[in-house]
Amino acid sequence: MSRYQSEHSWILHRRAWRESSLLLELFSREHGRVGLVARGLRGQRSPWRGLGEPFTPLRTCWVRRGELGTLTDIEASAVRGGLSSRGLWCGLYANELVLTLVERDEPVPELFDAYAALLPLLQDACAQATALRRFELALLQCLGVAPDLEAEALHGDPIREDGSYRLEPEAGFVAAAPGHAVYSGQAILWLAGKAAIDADGRRQAREIMRALIDQQLNGRRLKTRELFRDSQ
Repeated sequence: MSRYQSEHSWILHRRAWRESSLLLELFSREHGRVGLVARGLRGQRSPWRGLGEPFTPLRTCWVRRGELGTLTDIEASAVRGGLSSRGLWCGLYANELVLTLVERDEPVPELFDAYAALLPLLQDACAQATALRRFELALLQCLGVAPDLEAEALHGDPIREDGSYRLEPEAGFVAAAPGHAVYSGQAILWLAGKAAIDADGRRQAREIMRALIDQQLNGRRLKTRELFRDSQ
């Protein structure tokens, strides 16, 4: 049996198990995504009661033999951030992306840091869209599938702010005449942190990231997308 601890972790998902326990998906900076059984965590007398919630920064310890570990200690490392309304949906969407696209037991400290930076920004309605695009891009970069946002895929020419480009998910951005499913260089360079952006560019940046993420989902559907669409 191996013992593990994490000074920096978050709960991505929780599910009731038996009378008073939970099955947790933990996101740890040191160990990546980990599946855990939290025995008695929902019990009325549990000293950990209330800590099995997403968006609370945690210190955790567990033991493991096989696929699932068993939680042995948990404590909050900081005050839980309050997410509500659209910010809560954005947080749940980020959690589902990590659950769906990141394999268990694969440390991704850069993505963990991007996640920790994302959550406080989701409390500000004006910052949510930009923060979410940055997180989506960080996820694709950690997976090694993000396209080059500064050079055209076929010839290597620099992406121009006034140019138009078609997205080839397996290759990158290819120069194209303006038209359907063609994006401005401004939107692409904004994702790279190299340009300012207007409202139409933000819409295009959202569409670009959705196309790239859909490529990785390979037909899998995200529940948070469906819930948000239904709520609108």
